[in-house]
Parts: sequence; C-alpha cells; structure tokens
Amino acid sequence: MKVIILTPEKKIFEGEVEILTVKSRSGQISVLSNHAPLVTAVDSGIIILKTKEGKKVFENERGFLKTRNNRTSLLLRKCKEK
Repeated sequence: MKVIILTPEKKIFEGEVEILTVKSRSGQISVLSNHAPLVTAVDSGIIILKTKEGKKVFENERGFLKTRNNRTSLLLRKCKEK
C-alpha cells in the first residue's frame, strides 16, 4: 500500500509499505493492504513502517490517519524519523 506522512512544514515520507503501526485514540492499530476504509485520530507516539527494505521508525505528535483503496495518509502536527 502507498503511505504518505505529512506535517504542516513538509512531506516526511512517501512510499510503499507492507505494514503501518500507529497509536490511535482507541489503542495501537496496524494497517495492511486492502484494509477497510478508516479515518481515525492519532495520538503522539511512535509510528513503525515495515517496507521491503526494512523497518522505519518515526516519532510523532497528534494528527489524523485516513486509509482507503490501498492509500494511507497521516497528517500530523510534527514528525521526525528516529
């Protein structure tokens, strides 16, 4: 699935991801290909992306996640790669 992570300042990440794990308001969730459409608030914490090249870890402040048709967008206040 294609994932894009954006903050008000810049694009942090864009690429193909096998699994995205993030802390939502209702607990930790993982998004895989063909996930049901979802919009949820994201809490501050850690985002883990599993790609074919390996694992990427980001530290983030609150925001929103939207997934639909194998495209997932994260719109966050702040985010940086760890």
